[in-house]
Amino acid sequence: MRTKVLFTALLFISASVVGTRAADTIKNNAMYYQQDVRVPTTRLTLVFHGAGEQQETEQLAGVADMTARLLFRGTPSMSREAISRQFELLGADVDADVSQTDFSVTISCFSKHIDETLDLVNTIMKEASFPQEELELVRKQKLNQLEASLENADGVLAQAAAYVAYSGSRYGKFGSRSALGRITREDVVRYFDNTRRTSILYITSISDLPRNMLGQKTSLFTEGRKSDGFKLKPEVEFTPANGREAFIFSFPQSTNDRFRWAHAGISPADQRRFDLDLVVDALGSSQGLLFDVLRGKNGWCYGAYAFQQRNGGLQGRIMYYADPTPETSDKLIPEMLRLIQSFPDNPDFQEGLARRNIAFKNRYAYQLDPNFKLASIVNRDRYGIPLLPKEEYYRKVDAVTLESARKMIQEVFDTKNMQMVFYGDVDRIKPILEKTDPSIRITVLEKTVLVE
Repeated sequence: MRTKVLFTALLFISASVVGTRAADTIKNNAMYYQQDVRVPTTRLTLVFHGAGEQQETEQLAGVADMTARLLFRGTPSMSREAISRQFELLGADVDADVSQTDFSVTISCFSKHIDETLDLVNTIMKEASFPQEELELVRKQKLNQLEASLENADGVLAQAAAYVAYSGSRYGKFGSRSALGRITREDVVRYFDNTRRTSILYITSISDLPRNMLGQKTSLFTEGRKSDGFKLKPEVEFTPANGREAFIFSFPQSTNDRFRWAHAGISPADQRRFDLDLVVDALGSSQGLLFDVLRGKNGWCYGAYAFQQRNGGLQGRIMYYADPTPETSDKLIPEMLRLIQSFPDNPDFQEGLARRNIAFKNRYAYQLDPNFKLASIVNRDRYGIPLLPKEEYYRKVDAVTLESARKMIQEVFDTKNMQMVFYGDVDRIKPILEKTDPSIRITVLEKTVLVE
């Protein structure tokens, strides 16, 4: 449902106290801007901060996304086809989307058509009628997509891990068939009315136009806007693991036993960020220890990785993935567990960690990209993650040593409290887990819980 960019916070570090989260300091009507004169285009996003899925109830799970999909599908004077044709004539691409916290309207167009495009978007947002026939069409599309989503093995595995991480709530599902059936046009109208009046609207833009000119052009969305609608709520924490817990999502026909394991990580503003980034890269990248041992040397799987899963400004998770064949699961699963418990003392890991410094210094160039810089400024105000000057960034990378990495690993890597999520043959996986560690608590689930 929501694509997570695992690289977003890689090049940042905060001076805040370890384990605390900076307060969200985004101001109403703020504009975040980067100029890019290479092409005569403008990309602009209206972010209704606090009007995302967090405002849904379990009974109406999906109403935020339904509202976003319906927004540009009709007004009293324009049909969906007429709206699409007008945007096409302007060379504009306009879309609405939702995240856990935000409802966003993204506009891309040639800068010479910015006035006409913004006027049209403003008119549609004021007059959107959310036609009943369009609602039924979108409902049918979403229900079909829910069914199709259960056929993608890697997608099911990722969503199953989210289902466990969010204790089976709406944040951890592809969607809810029953809730989609309950959403009415009145629910959508009410949701968007509160969205337009959300307490904080901010704007991000990359354009060849000057900042002051864009500020004037976007004032039609901000001046006189009421702000007594939705208010930002706290983001939802991942559910912590209690011992070693295994959740097997049954799929007897699976050609591979895919799995994701997770334990608690750190927040993006944690001072140990550079140590963790380099360690996870040396352990879990395509040149890392896990891939080298499990795929390269033994050939037990196609992929074996470690990575970080972000959760806004909250504590993230460290995750491990592999996809052993049915014939090698009994070898790979215990070996994977052994490796993630013992890797700090492995000479190959230590050698790989020493090489990470140069690789990470080379990644500083990513910070020069306008999209990256724009996201960085927003993250600074949302999560207290400042963008470092090149010299300071290099110092932070060079400060990572085997000793500092070992200290961070001892503080963060908690393999005794892990959520283990499997997608495959229960009858094959369960005995392997019981033999590997009899203390693992095992729960068997059907993948249909991800759409119920």
